[in-house]
Amino acid sequence: MPNLKISPELALLIQAALKSDHIPVPEIHQDIHFDKLTRLAKWHQVRPLLLHYIEAIEVKVPKQHSEALKDFAMGQAVTNMAFLGISVNLYKQLLAKDVKAFLMKGAIWAWLLYENPTQREFGDIDFFINDSDLNKSLLVLGSNGFQPDAYRQYLVAQKALRTAYIATDYQLPLEPVSDHTLQSLEVQWRPTYPRYCYNLSWEELSEDMISVNMSGSTIQIPNMENQLLMMVIHHGGVEQWDKLKYMADFVRLLSRHAETMDWAYIQSVTKRKGFNRLLMESLGMAYLLTGEKIFSLETNVAAFPSERFRDAILSHWENERPALKSKSWRIFLYNMRVRDNLKVKLSILAAHLSYLTNWQLLWHKALWYKKHRF
Repeated sequence: MPNLKISPELALLIQAALKSDHIPVPEIHQDIHFDKLTRLAKWHQVRPLLLHYIEAIEVKVPKQHSEALKDFAMGQAVTNMAFLGISVNLYKQLLAKDVKAFLMKGAIWAWLLYENPTQREFGDIDFFINDSDLNKSLLVLGSNGFQPDAYRQYLVAQKALRTAYIATDYQLPLEPVSDHTLQSLEVQWRPTYPRYCYNLSWEELSEDMISVNMSGSTIQIPNMENQLLMMVIHHGGVEQWDKLKYMADFVRLLSRHAETMDWAYIQSVTKRKGFNRLLMESLGMAYLLTGEKIFSLETNVAAFPSERFRDAILSHWENERPALKSKSWRIFLYNMRVRDNLKVKLSILAAHLSYLTNWQLLWHKALWYKKHRF
């Protein structure tokens, strides 16, 4: 493996998050700066995983840091278990009202992929909804005390704006109208903004759904092939693998299910949708960090990741990245680099230009931000 120029703190976090001893940490007891370690763990959202790991390998951690990790992990465990119960309850109510929906991202991946669902940090609940059932879903969630945030309420108050918003966006964040354990709930009808041209529909994602047991109830979710596709789109295409939490999800999904997944289907979809290179770069990064060839493809995964892809991720992991009010430009530039070919890149460019001609929607968005910028 290449000599990765990373700090002992990041190396230890990689070991903890990915269950990998492939990344060496020399003189671990002497070289770790615990202020930096705990700061990075917080940013990467892997504090419960770090606590579990350092307890297992018996690293001597200063009391202030160990107690902070334990306090956070205990609070996260209580929150996760509460959120899992809320997730299943809302799912059942949606189905009872004939809403086509499935749980996605944090809650379901914590339950499916981790040895203990309390080990994955997440702070909201996400449902993927068939767009034709969006209105019905909002009625169900509204009856449970959740409504769109103020910004989206403003945008969907008029029929024309509502139609434009749904056509150009992919999610609707909801907030509790009164005190509630859950502070953030989102409904999605696409994997991400349509102008990034990933274009996986409800019909595609819901084909051959599987049943899983979650908190004592049976729920329907997309199969593991589609779970992986959604993960590559969100964690890779949107979040750019910026946090170890995202790679921790990816490695666990591969470790548990790669041998039984239909890789011909995965390859076919990613090539048709123009993100096969992103898939291969992501698989190569997982291979680099774990040393485990936990997938079997005709393409030589060892040829990935490219140096640029690898170094960008490691730089973000080591140095963090500034939080932006809007990441649209960052995501656009990234996708123009990593997508498969000129055809899909031109489609992304054309979709952005089309979005910029939606004057009425953009005007009302600008009015909102002008009014609420302070």
